[in-house]
Order: sequence, then C-alpha cells, then structure tokens
Amino acid sequence: MTSTLGALMSPLEKSTFAKMFEAAELCRERALDIPMLVLLYTAMDTLAWALYGDKTQGVRERFTALCDSHILPGSSIQCAALELYAARCSVLHTLGWESDLSKSGKARSVFYSFGTDDPTLAQAALELTNPGQFVSLRPDELLVAVKGAVATIAKLASKDEGLATRLSIAAGKQFRSLESTAGDKIFGAFIERMQSNERT
Repeated sequence: MTSTLGALMSPLEKSTFAKMFEAAELCRERALDIPMLVLLYTAMDTLAWALYGDKTQGVRERFTALCDSHILPGSSIQCAALELYAARCSVLHTLGWESDLSKSGKARSVFYSFGTDDPTLAQAALELTNPGQFVSLRPDELLVAVKGAVATIAKLASKDEGLATRLSIAAGKQFRSLESTAGDKIFGAFIERMQSNERT
C-alpha cells in the first residue's frame, strides 16, 4: 500500500526536507560542490528555525543548538558547532571559506573534502602554514548527519505533542507546492465558499 501511494504522489507533494536532500544528492552526483553546501546549510538553518524559532530569534544560537543536540552527536564530523555556524555564514554570504568568526580567531575555517578525497595531507599542509586555523569536513558526512537529525526529530515529535505543534506551525509558514489541478480545486472551493457567504 505504501509503495502504491508513493508512486501516485506528485513530486511537488514531497516534504521540503525530502526535496532539499534529493537536490543535495543530485548536486553530489554531478560534482556541484558549492550548490550542495548551500542546500545543506539552508536545510540546517530551516531545521534550527523550526525547532527553536519560538524560543529565540538569534540565528547563531538556534544553529549551534541544533548542531550540539542533533548534528554532531554520533557523527564523525570534527568541527565544533560554532565552526559549522561560521562555515554556514561564509558559504551562504560569500560562497567562500572566510567568516567574521574565523577572521577574529573564534572559529577555524572549514575546507571541504568531496567524494573519496582524503583530506589528511591537505590538513597537514595547512597546519604547517596556518596552524589551528583550518579543519576539514566531508559534505557526505554532513548530509548523513542532517538527514539523520531530521529523522530523529520526526520520531521525537511522534511522542512529543509540544514538539509536534512547533514543527506543524513552522511547516505552515513554508511554501507549499501544489499541482495545478489540486490547486485549482482548493482555490475554486475557497472562492465558491466566499461568494456563498457574501450572498447569505
């Protein structure tokens, strides 16, 4: 039954995160490295907002809380939460590696190792020229960690009404994609109802 429903589901009806992860995987397959990072950091930003947006407006605070609670535990990622936030800032703001936090010495800059590339020699070379200033990160590992975080949070929400409510409110503020036929039915019914109310 599930596979049948999945086959009938429009691609537009996939969840936002499912679309983001599928796009990130397509970027990986086609060696679109920077777009993959943009998608991953955006997904992390969105997840942090959905989880903590009702508690704090601070993007940095939300993002690092997500990393400490759901991204880094159990992963092999060597970055600290603040370093991932700095990397997020540098990629999303400049498509580069330098951030205000790295320039001030508060976080190491992240360099990325894609595919089967081994960052060991690059890390060793950077330690000789810029000791303590750079740390390597495999985007594949980040993708696995973020997908795992979404799955874990969804599981937690099934048993936590407060969390489920927060996530539902957040989802209601995101774009929703509709096929034209389904959209026409919804909008047509709405218009008909409004016109009916005006006549009564």
